Amino acid sequence: MSLPRKVAIGVVGLIVVALVVTAGLGTFLVRRPLPEQGGAQTLKILGSRVEVVRDARGVPQIYADSDADLMRAQGYVHAQDRFFEMDYRRHVTAGRLSELVGKNDAALAADQVVRTLGWRRVAEQEWEQLDQGTKDLYTAYAEGVNAYLRGREASELGVEYTVLGTTITLKQIAPWDPVDSVAWLKAMAWDLSQNFNAEVGRAAALRPMGEDVGRVEQLYPDYPYDLNPPIIDKAPTTTGHAAPAAGSAAAGPTGSGAAAAAPGTAA
Repeated sequence: MSLPRKVAIGVVGLIVVALVVTAGLGTFLVRRPLPEQGGAQTLKILGSRVEVVRDARGVPQIYADSDADLMRAQGYVHAQDRFFEMDYRRHVTAGRLSELVGKNDAALAADQVVRTLGWRRVAEQEWEQLDQGTKDLYTAYAEGVNAYLRGREASELGVEYTVLGTTITLKQIAPWDPVDSVAWLKAMAWDLSQNFNAEVGRAAALRPMGEDVGRVEQLYPDYPYDLNPPIIDKAPTTTGHAAPAAGSAAAGPTGSGAAAAAPGTAA
């Protein structure tokens, strides 16, 4: 065999090995943060047995003997499934997104807007106004989240942290605080009020149109629910396709990944 051919075969072999190693490493990094879907785990924060059952789609259903344990398990499962999203959103609501994603003009601009609006500040004020029972549930939820975070590296919580770590130095992940949950309600209120531009437009158009509400409504018509019902089972639509049946995507209470827990333990 000639030397050039040997070299070519060697190069091809190295490329194949590199591809296999890269694919294996990529698979490991992506799958590492995925939640466990079976077995039992001991959590000292629980007062009694809690059971988490995941259906065929991986959707968890939680069974507990008390509201507090239910919220603890809810926090634990949420952290299992989507902690990076939770962490991202709490940075958004605190006006600290730049701390998470690094130097980024868009993140900095978002932080400036959110800090001006004071979402976190308002959430802290509202926390003081909550009754003790509500505070206890928020606190129980935070305990569940933190039980999952404890002892885990960022790369075990979400592949997004691994990706971020290639460009910036990641900071230590802070424990979940009950106010983090309250603060997200401020963001939800903002998201659900995004028609304010339309409301301002309607108000501005009303006077030039002689206070004629009917003419203004022609500019801003309602959604044609009568033509395209979004929920009603098997209702006809103008597109010729039936609307989704109510509850058609719901899963049954049984499925893969049932996880039973003894008193003081959880899935």
